[in-house]
Amino acid sequence: MGAYWRLGFPGWRLAANFGCPIGVKVDVFHDKEAGVYFAVSDHIGLAVEAESLDFLAKEIHSALPELLTLMHSPVRRAKADIRLREDLAFA
Repeated sequence: MGAYWRLGFPGWRLAANFGCPIGVKVDVFHDKEAGVYFAVSDHIGLAVEAESLDFLAKEIHSALPELLTLMHSPVRRAKADIRLREDLAFA
């Protein structure tokens, strides 16, 4: 993924203003019953779903800039640190 500043680390907003890439941790899950993948990130309030991992990645990357702008921190080069998880737990 290369060098980036992690969202939430001290000084991330300042780094973003200087054009440093900002990394956002995104957890991806597969719901076998519904046949969809979904992604969440508590850091920025991300919640998207898609039928394939390719479409899910596109949804994630299109949502990141808008969600970061809503946090009052426009980021020019946001990158998603996408991690696939198989351990689904529903309450």
